[in-house]
Amino acid sequence: MKRYIEIALNILFWLVCFYLIFSIISPQNREVEIINGRETVRISYDHMSILGTIVGFILKMGLYYFNVYFLSKYFNKRQFRTYFILLLLTTIITIGIELLKNLIIYGEEFVLFETFIATLWMYMFFVGISFVHIIVLRWQKEEALKQQLREDKLAAELQLLKSQINPHFLFNALNNLLSIAEKHKQSEVSKGIAQLSELLRFLLHDTSEHLIALSKEVEFIENYIKLNKLKFDINDPLSISFKTKGQFDTIKIAPAILIPFVENAFKHGIDIYNTSFVDIQLTTNEKDIHFLCKNSLAEKKNPNSSIGKDSGIGLQNVKRRLAILYPDKHQLRITQHDNNYIVDLKLTYD
Repeated sequence: MKRYIEIALNILFWLVCFYLIFSIISPQNREVEIINGRETVRISYDHMSILGTIVGFILKMGLYYFNVYFLSKYFNKRQFRTYFILLLLTTIITIGIELLKNLIIYGEEFVLFETFIATLWMYMFFVGISFVHIIVLRWQKEEALKQQLREDKLAAELQLLKSQINPHFLFNALNNLLSIAEKHKQSEVSKGIAQLSELLRFLLHDTSEHLIALSKEVEFIENYIKLNKLKFDINDPLSISFKTKGQFDTIKIAPAILIPFVENAFKHGIDIYNTSFVDIQLTTNEKDIHFLCKNSLAEKKNPNSSIGKDSGIGLQNVKRRLAILYPDKHQLRITQHDNNYIVDLKLTYD
């Protein structure tokens, strides 16, 4: 519905502009006839006058929408210098074509300084209106993203409430299992239960926050890696590393924004029967977070299995979250090369 209203307003705007330009600015023939002392004025337009008005009008529309739907990409990316240079060049070229059109259709007497100034002001008017159009479209896009974020947050909160049904029962059950494991001196099992308990605590409590300290995300990744290592033997041909560098306590990010990539790396990158690896690096500076996750690709035992399906859904979800939570503030590159899977994420935090 909104799209139809926008189209209708555009059509109405251009009809009004065309009427004003045609009736006020276009060259016209005026004939005055006096009959019985009564003066009658007849206004007529020749074919060349109509053609010139239509061509000029098309030029103005072309500049308008070229600015709104093409040059605006540079403005929205905050490349203001490039935007204004291209806008200036495009406007100069269009005005030049307009003056050349006047010279060809109307003759030299119509290409005067006054005509040039009037044409310049007219194009400045349409460029100004097109800039307002860009601002309105940008505002609509930001509002749509905010609305999407509110809806996603509400859906996430509802999902979280479902997952938090009597969480204390779950923790108590884990503590009972931990006591049993320690009683029978099952150290590996007790470590796994303790780490699983910390992971659940993070998922149930910390992910409900809008922002959390990056150090909590790092702690979750470390516990997740420790829990996964329990499945492997020291002699298995695999390498797992997680290296960090920078400050993490003072940086705030959206919770569980990095975890899906780590989960995906372990799910599809580890093969205990062949040489495989997971290499994760996390570095920070004054304004950016750089997350790099590399893993080998384990050979699929069953080509009809669901491997990759859940991964695809998880990656699509995190891409959508990044687009909503960090618009124009992140760069995500996912590549596959020589049987290696690489996730390279750069994130600008506030």
